[in-house]
Amino acid sequence: MHFNPDQIFLLIGLLVAAAAGAAYYLEWKRGNALADLAASMGLAFSKDGPEPAFLAGTGLEIFTLGRSRKATNLIEIALSTGQLQVFDYRYITGSGKNRHAHNFTLALISCKCEMPHFDLKPETFAYKFGELLGFKDIDLPAFPLFSDKYRLTGPDETAVRMFFSPDRAAWFERNQGLRVQGAPGYGLLFKKEGRLPADAWQAFIEEAKTFAAEALK
Repeated sequence: MHFNPDQIFLLIGLLVAAAAGAAYYLEWKRGNALADLAASMGLAFSKDGPEPAFLAGTGLEIFTLGRSRKATNLIEIALSTGQLQVFDYRYITGSGKNRHAHNFTLALISCKCEMPHFDLKPETFAYKFGELLGFKDIDLPAFPLFSDKYRLTGPDETAVRMFFSPDRAAWFERNQGLRVQGAPGYGLLFKKEGRLPADAWQAFIEEAKTFAAEALK
């Protein structure tokens, strides 16, 4: 079967429209599922998330990365220590063939504790290899399991060590695999890159509430 140029352009246009329609439907379906979840939990929901300018103003590293930053599907929870906001977040890096969209589901917690700037992530072989090349992190000698399971970095090592008290270090040893960023007044909890399925949000919200109550008190 042979197609003339007009037919080829039409076919490409139909495929692009179908892909856009499918993407819109999936976003609509996700938003409805999260709105229903929020309603079932008696929580506020908004299809629009926090403004990028506000997020960048928190000083948390992830909100300074990339371009075309956008937050959507916001669920808000009032805590005794502050406010918890759970939302989808996306930013873009690269261009052309190297363009990449980075997607996350994040839990942003406002808190009154003395929070320094830091980045805590699960330790991997790549990070361990990097340490051999001189890329050091902050270890806690009294908590070897913490130092083995997590990579901790921050511009003010003394402030970071003071924040990671024995109680907090022990808490992270019991709750492994978390990704946390800190900045004055804010803590951010998330998993690996990728948005959580809608049916995983309730468990994530409860995990974030536990984190706020136990690790940020």
